[in-house]
Amino acid sequence: MTTDKRRAKRISVELPVRVYLFDNKGKTRLGDALVGCIKDFSPLGAALTVDTILLNGKHLFYYCQDNPDIVLELAFEISSSPEEIITVPAVPVWFDRDLDSDKKKFDVGLKFLAPARSPEIKILCKEACNDETMLVSLWKKFLHFSIL
Repeated sequence: MTTDKRRAKRISVELPVRVYLFDNKGKTRLGDALVGCIKDFSPLGAALTVDTILLNGKHLFYYCQDNPDIVLELAFEISSSPEEIITVPAVPVWFDRDLDSDKKKFDVGLKFLAPARSPEIKILCKEACNDETMLVSLWKKFLHFSIL
């Protein structure tokens, strides 16, 4: 039996996202976006599902691990305001094949580089939670684990 060692509880979601390789040193995107979906979410990180693990010919996980200046930039459209895009920097911490998927997708664990209480993460929390009760519950779980 394994124990979940996450620092914050996650909630199941379906948030479409565009993923870019981002040069943190040069402050530039490196090529085109990869379309994916966030499947679970917390103020500290998320699980991303993508059709391919390659982005612009680079391995999504290993390229970031081998180059500390390279991070992932996650771009989210906000449903209440589709012209508004929220971007959040993240690093991949694990990846695996999605064995439950018929389409042989990949799952990537992400750690957000933005602080959990940043405006971007707060907006994403509201976007991820389909009602106020869920949002309050998510923050209660997060605050409970962050003070332990």
